Amino acid sequence: MNTIAFPNLREIDAQAANWVAKIDRGLSSDEQVLLEVWLAESEFYGDALVKCAPMWDLLDVLKPISTLMPIKEEANINSSQEQNKFDLPATKAWLIAASFMLLIGALIYSNSPISGDSSLLPLAEERTDIAPFASHTYKTAVGEISTVSLTDGSTLELNTDSEVRVRFTDSQRNIELLRGEVYFDVAKNAAKPFEVKVGQDKVTAIGTAFSIDAGESLDDSRSVLEVIVTHGKVRVTSSNRQLPLYLEHGQKAVARDDSFEVSYQSGARFNLAWREGMIVFQGESLMDVVREINRYTPLKFRLMDPQLESISVGGFFKTGDLDQLLAVLESNFSVSSEIVGDEILLTKAK
Repeated sequence: MNTIAFPNLREIDAQAANWVAKIDRGLSSDEQVLLEVWLAESEFYGDALVKCAPMWDLLDVLKPISTLMPIKEEANINSSQEQNKFDLPATKAWLIAASFMLLIGALIYSNSPISGDSSLLPLAEERTDIAPFASHTYKTAVGEISTVSLTDGSTLELNTDSEVRVRFTDSQRNIELLRGEVYFDVAKNAAKPFEVKVGQDKVTAIGTAFSIDAGESLDDSRSVLEVIVTHGKVRVTSSNRQLPLYLEHGQKAVARDDSFEVSYQSGARFNLAWREGMIVFQGESLMDVVREINRYTPLKFRLMDPQLESISVGGFFKTGDLDQLLAVLESNFSVSSEIVGDEILLTKAK
């Protein structure tokens, strides 16, 4: 038997009331984007806005965004507008009070325990059990990869030597990537933006999956940034780069000075092979290979001969399997190795 998940109408009405208030005072550019995404998720949302606006005698504020909503009969809207003109002082006061009761009821309902048929429980993207202003820090050691499940249904996969700070409020989901690389699988919730901050850069997503590599810090205010989108869309903003930038499924953006270099990634799985415990090289220089391998091991590689830097390396390697890598370097590229203290010195084989 198929289970049908019914929309949480009280929660939708509460969100609509919140959006009407924001529209009335004027939307910022970020809020405009979030509103468009919210309206696109379900036809119920546009209907809820139209239903809520007359309660506040604010139907006119919806005209600038009328093209975004599935309004079926404009005549009905005009009729509703006319009806709201009768006995305005008393009627408006009653409707305002009613709308407050609706909003308060929705909030109480959404935070009340629900028992019985599990098919009636809110979907993962509508969970409201996030503790206000809760802040947690998650990090991995060198060579460690870890998955973290967040209270909103999102998951984070932390690559080696990575650290994030998670802070959820009653209206936002804020993540700060302090170092390293993280793959984000974001639970949908248009009312609570999911924002990842890396230095002065910020990536905003609603119901998508993407990875961010903070790279090496250039200075205290800016980091090298790489973003790969595997599902959905993200928006990148910054105070010191040519933005905003919109990325969709299959696109990769790499920071280049004050702008981004954007490309389509047909082999994005290679870039994210670390999630499977692998590293893939496709002709990178040995210097870049050494830099990447050094992220996964406490023993640090060091090139002793500058002529080795430009050697192109390709292949699949298991993270942490140094013996395999050293064997390939010696047999295929005539590169010898020697462990001295906490370093692996690479030289040209004689």
